Amino acid sequence: MKSTIKYKKGLFIGILGILVFPLFLEFTEMIQLKPLKGSYEIPENPEFTLAQWFTGEYQDEKENFIKKSLYVRPVFVRFYNQYHYSFFNIPKANSIIIGKSSYLFGDNYIKEYFGTNFIGHQKIEEKVNKIQRVADTLKAKGIDLIVVLAPGKASFYPEYLPESYDSMSVGTTNYEVYNQQFLSSNIHYLDFKKWYLDIKETSKYPLFPKTGIHWSKYGELIAADSIIHYINSISPTKKAPELLLGKTKVTSDMWGTDDDIEQGMNLMFDIPDLEMAYPHYEYDTLNKQEQPKVLTVADSYYWGMFNFSLSKKAFDNGEFWFYNIDIFPSEEGKPSFVSEIDIVESVEQNDIVMLVSTDANLFKFPFGFIDRLYEAYYSDQLKAPSE
Repeated sequence: MKSTIKYKKGLFIGILGILVFPLFLEFTEMIQLKPLKGSYEIPENPEFTLAQWFTGEYQDEKENFIKKSLYVRPVFVRFYNQYHYSFFNIPKANSIIIGKSSYLFGDNYIKEYFGTNFIGHQKIEEKVNKIQRVADTLKAKGIDLIVVLAPGKASFYPEYLPESYDSMSVGTTNYEVYNQQFLSSNIHYLDFKKWYLDIKETSKYPLFPKTGIHWSKYGELIAADSIIHYINSISPTKKAPELLLGKTKVTSDMWGTDDDIEQGMNLMFDIPDLEMAYPHYEYDTLNKQEQPKVLTVADSYYWGMFNFSLSKKAFDNGEFWFYNIDIFPSEEGKPSFVSEIDIVESVEQNDIVMLVSTDANLFKFPFGFIDRLYEAYYSDQLKAPSE
């Protein structure tokens, strides 16, 4: 009887401790908690007014503020996410698909692989014709235009897609038609998707990570090296400094974006990763020459290159127009959005314009950039004849 009472008291104290401990942390902040990753915002603390009190608006806003600003919120979110991942294989993150062997994918990459987001032959042909015409106009002004198609994870690792996709047939894809069109055009064109697949089995290190959505840091570096060599091959006088790769660190501790999907899932425990390669790199500054100024209009597959100073150190401080919306680097006193600038004047300050897209974004490539430039150059021809 006494042992039963002791057991009940111990159980009560334990449960009470579990309930009180988060409150204790909330007020003391004794333990440094790992912050949540991904895109989310903590709402502002609402100001009390009688009007909002009687409508119930204040209570709702206050509840939302308290829930999302709790110091211990990351613990509960990670526990909740880990529970769904471990027991039901469900990712509590938008647009994420868990494949075989815990390989993680974005659903837009899967749509491109199967062709479910195919925009049609005619639309792609029209886009490529516009790119060709703009490229010809720029060439006459001494500016080269280069199209760079980056690989996608689903098309690189189809063997790790979930079993539910095994019976699904592959249709015509945006990449397939764009590739045909670019190969039959005079547009400067680099196809990293094909190259990645060609060297997939022979590459010394993984070209894509297991729990990240972008090309691996190693794959990104060798792609940047190839871009530099291609630019130097078409630039008669100005030369970008070569990217020198040195000693390589191989580790299962992910660097940079090599586990960016997993980070966004906010789990309690890490998913086992592949051993990834991280070469030491630097730019060849011994043979200093005038650099070509390169404007890059790209999706997130250029972020890594921008972050290791490719635009700054190899492309004469060229700008990066992220999705043709934001301008990087952002400088005080200068416009930070493409919509705020004179596009013709800005483009014509460069020696090279480079358009970069992963296959998953080809349905919206080239992000309105060519349409706007085409309209600027040929607006008179686009006007309907007067009656």
